[in-house]
Amino acid sequence: MKLVKTSYDSNDVTILLKDLTGIMIPLPTEEREKQIQSGAHYSSMLPLEKLPSKEYLDLYFGAVEHHKYEIAQMTANLAAMIAKSPSPVIISLARAGIPVGVLLKRYLSCFFGCECPHYAISIIRDKGIDVKAMEYIYEREKATGHSTTADIFFVDGWTGKGAIKNQLSEAVESLIRADKKWLGLRDDLYVLADPANITPFCGTHEDFLLPTACLNSIVSGLISRSILNEHISVSDGDFHGAVYFADFEQQDLSRSFVDEVSECFAPVSDEQSGFEELSESGLSVVKRICEHFDIKDYLKVKPGIGETTRVLLRRVPWAVLIDERANRNDFDLRHIFALCEEKGVRVIPYNLGSYKACGIIKELADA
Repeated sequence: MKLVKTSYDSNDVTILLKDLTGIMIPLPTEEREKQIQSGAHYSSMLPLEKLPSKEYLDLYFGAVEHHKYEIAQMTANLAAMIAKSPSPVIISLARAGIPVGVLLKRYLSCFFGCECPHYAISIIRDKGIDVKAMEYIYEREKATGHSTTADIFFVDGWTGKGAIKNQLSEAVESLIRADKKWLGLRDDLYVLADPANITPFCGTHEDFLLPTACLNSIVSGLISRSILNEHISVSDGDFHGAVYFADFEQQDLSRSFVDEVSECFAPVSDEQSGFEELSESGLSVVKRICEHFDIKDYLKVKPGIGETTRVLLRRVPWAVLIDERANRNDFDLRHIFALCEEKGVRVIPYNLGSYKACGIIKELADA
């Protein structure tokens, strides 16, 4: 099985995704949305990706400059948690978790002298984790005598309403139930931003703009989101798949992002010793939105800056909610307002609790 190519350095990450380049045909957003709302699973299709405009790229570069020291400190705090393990293994959830995993691997090497393995694998809502990839990691690490299942750390970029965390918990439970060798494996999720308030292993519970959420493949190693299409691409024994976007190589920012943040690394600070508990859970906010706007399918509600950005870039949005307490000039919301204006999406003020923004997917009448 051929693994998908990536623009990340091989020393930074091993991406366990089958290469489907040239096999999957990208679908325009409208067509893909129709198929999803007609019952097809989102992971069975390849989204069409386009390069961002110069104006939008300027917003991305501004976000990197604005948040890079903050992200570096969050990385340090997460790395300090992971470094308590004698021989950690990082497993990033593709693809939003990969840049965070790369940063953690680099920090652990620089400040803790820990050269830990870093893999990226697929996890898909309603489909589960890539069990074949997990088995590969287990056998490879067992052969090196490097770690136990208790030393595995799952990493992602941010939390939305908690769907992937729930999927991870189900996956870990299923692995342990199927084979006792997985005893000790934890479903802890390490993220930079946790506005859903579902994990203590985070850089912040605030909803802030993680620059990698602004863009698609050009800041994620030039790979697509993971694909699981049993009829076309993934046979028994294969990893989940992905596509490499060679046409975007001249515009790739994947290495420059992790390089720029890495340059801001400093020793672990004691400044962030804890977080204030949020008064309302992410799922509670989603349920409130569904009731207020008469939305039957809660999956069409995507809270948080990262998820809202995904809706605007990859789905057909009905509207974007902006927290009624937010300042329209809030730096973290500038790219969302820009995308809404570009795509003609209406913006509605609403009390979003811990979130600053929320994307709502349009119900297509002809789906």
